[in-house]
Amino acid sequence: MSVILSKLLVTFINPVGLTLLFLACGMLFTFVWRKARLSAVFFVGGFALLLAFSLPVTAHFLMRGLEGRYEPRAEYEPASAVVLLGGFTRGRVPPRLYVETNIDANRAFGAMRVWKRGSASKIVLTGGLLEWTTSGEVTEAGCMFDLLNEHFGVDSADVLFESMARNTRDNARYTREALTAAGLGLDIILVTSAYHMPRSVAVFEKAGFTVTPAPVGYFSDNNFSVKPLMWLPGTAPIFESSIALREYLGMTVYRALGWI
Repeated sequence: MSVILSKLLVTFINPVGLTLLFLACGMLFTFVWRKARLSAVFFVGGFALLLAFSLPVTAHFLMRGLEGRYEPRAEYEPASAVVLLGGFTRGRVPPRLYVETNIDANRAFGAMRVWKRGSASKIVLTGGLLEWTTSGEVTEAGCMFDLLNEHFGVDSADVLFESMARNTRDNARYTREALTAAGLGLDIILVTSAYHMPRSVAVFEKAGFTVTPAPVGYFSDNNFSVKPLMWLPGTAPIFESSIALREYLGMTVYRALGWI
């Protein structure tokens, strides 16, 4: 139930959801409660929120607050396993003939880059199936394996499967069980998107892991400068701001629940 509630909460804590909430309040104060000043406050506030989150400069600083916490490395010390977090595949559901990826596909490339350099002998693929958000029947871990097997030649003997996780906390809990059952230690190289890494590291360390972060898929970079065009609104910044706000919300909720 907590997973469903968290997904619903994310729906409202994003630029579009927040704007709609403000506009809805404005409508109520206009037509139901007849409070002209308050209605104006909510209408203007909704417009201001949407404008602010549609600016590249806003998206950049929101993302840098997440992505700037851990730096990638060229080389990694040996570990018991490379742990690859899911969330980047699309299963073989018609019209797709093969497993495809979304914007977080760099997670797969990052994991393969680390693994092929011999930093760990095993790869943990962690990710279950969210029945209410997908029509597929293959778990995220299964989809990841199909992708890595097809494009990188990863064999099932190289992989530990964790197919029950529905959120980041589950990823840590079930990955611990999988590694323990395989007789492996809890020192891992954790691969996920840079924006997702702060919450992931905190969750895995809370579960008793020794974590070496291997962040990938950066939206922002260190060469950013505030130029005139960075003050022009667009749809891409809204998307990036939504991702960042979701992570900040996730960390707040996880901290409140004692998960990190």
